[in-house]
Amino acid sequence: MRKDFWVLALLTVSIFALWCKALFNFFAQDDFILINHFSQNNFLQNIENVFGPPTVTHWRPIHNLYFLVAGNIFDKNYFGYHVLTLLFHIGASFLIYKIIQKLVKNFWAALIGGLVYGIHPAHFVSLFWISGGATVIGFFFLIGSIYSFLLDRKALSLILYLLALLSSEAMVVGLILFYCINILKQRRDSSKNFLIALSVITVMFGLIRFLFLASKTTFNIYQIELSTKTISAVKYYLLKIAGFAEVSGDQLTSLILLGWLVLIALLLVKRLNKERDIRQLILSIAIIIIGLFPFILIPEHLSPHYMNVSIFGFAIMIGLVLKQLRPVVSFVFLLFFLGIAIYNINLTKSNNWVVKRANLAKAYIEQIEKDNSPPESEFVFADNKISTSQEAYIALGTGEAIKFWFKDKNYQTCFTFYENCKK
Repeated sequence: MRKDFWVLALLTVSIFALWCKALFNFFAQDDFILINHFSQNNFLQNIENVFGPPTVTHWRPIHNLYFLVAGNIFDKNYFGYHVLTLLFHIGASFLIYKIIQKLVKNFWAALIGGLVYGIHPAHFVSLFWISGGATVIGFFFLIGSIYSFLLDRKALSLILYLLALLSSEAMVVGLILFYCINILKQRRDSSKNFLIALSVITVMFGLIRFLFLASKTTFNIYQIELSTKTISAVKYYLLKIAGFAEVSGDQLTSLILLGWLVLIALLLVKRLNKERDIRQLILSIAIIIIGLFPFILIPEHLSPHYMNVSIFGFAIMIGLVLKQLRPVVSFVFLLFFLGIAIYNINLTKSNNWVVKRANLAKAYIEQIEKDNSPPESEFVFADNKISTSQEAYIALGTGEAIKFWFKDKNYQTCFTFYENCKK
């Protein structure tokens, strides 16, 4: 337990140090809508909104509950929302360390895996965008469910798996993860009933979620597509899983990362000499592939923050490779990946839409605060030097930002790009 404590402390310090800039990113677009809908009403209305049929977002009760709790505790303090999301991320990183230790039986591989997952630059959107935390929360419960399964606490595992599904429907791929891990651990007979129960939960959730609790608009926006775009989506996600930045202009860093990956591949080939090693490697590759779905089939909505499951597989693979090296050499490899992650996070911060829209929302709110208009004033958002009307509409959450930030002044909004506003 003492060793686990120090590992948790190391993960916490490392992740907070790397992602501390995310804590200061302002609210953006959906944040205002979800906070207003799930926390700014009376308690019974909030509860109904959280667990009832969806009206403003997807049906994700646990993610909605996050906004009920965080919205009532932190209100306008966006720092608090980010800290809460980051704690889920740290928890998932620690559980990955525990899982790899169970699967691989090697402390160094487990520590490396936990660190690689925690500092991976693909988490940018989910940690900088408050509303993007659904996959962070869902993955935390999924990884907790897997760890409980490895501890043979099957009832707890089923509960955590259900919570994962209720946080993000993307966690349905967890069912395949359980089957893969069960094969690796060769526990077919002892886990048969558990896997049947897990399958029933998944099927029932899928039927309810997608047949009764998904709007037609959702299916129109997130259209499944198998075309040449799918190939581009696979390439996009594999590059992000490997640690490449989402934006261009990082050729030198990309070359360094490519060299790092080549060395990893060479070391990977070197260790393929034992049946157990091969099975563990196959598991890590399988997890990477499983995590790509269904996102590679929705090529119109690409974002690396969907890749939590695949990054888990990548973290296992890196742990398997680096555990065979001397600690000093492994540490040097980790430092290279950390340096690349720091650079790519800073590069992404300069170009990413989450930061731009958060800064835009903040600029508009600060301008309204400065003007100090009387209650019930109407603000017309036309194209101006700050942004276009459409950009303001998106960044301000269709105007919910004004209702949230100035809740006592009853301000009205009008956006000229789709409304006829008073002149």
